[in-house]
Amino acid sequence: MSEGLSTKMSVEKPRADRFIEAMGEGVEQAFHELAGEILNEGALSAKDKSLIALACSVAVRCEHCTKRHLESARRAGASREAILEAAGVAALVRMGSGLNTAAVLLDEMQENDVD
Repeated sequence: MSEGLSTKMSVEKPRADRFIEAMGEGVEQAFHELAGEILNEGALSAKDKSLIALACSVAVRCEHCTKRHLESARRAGASREAILEAAGVAALVRMGSGLNTAAVLLDEMQENDVD
């Protein structure tokens, strides 16, 4: 394997980052500015926002996002316990949405008189 390919593979950016970069500098800059504005201190602290972002990334099952938001939460001062609780809430929400989706089966079977 060539050195260039090896280096590329070891530091390859997440797909979302690569896509935003491919859209052009204006889109990339606008995305980062928007993210910065949303995640700044406000009615919610930066730490709270980082925990919400972490929980959302767990709920949508994006490993790259989860890792990125884990680092943000750590930098914002979130404790291990807070991080795990946020992820636990996300897992609970994910499970609930799975049960809601599974309940469609009950409706379908009732409509078709399947026991």
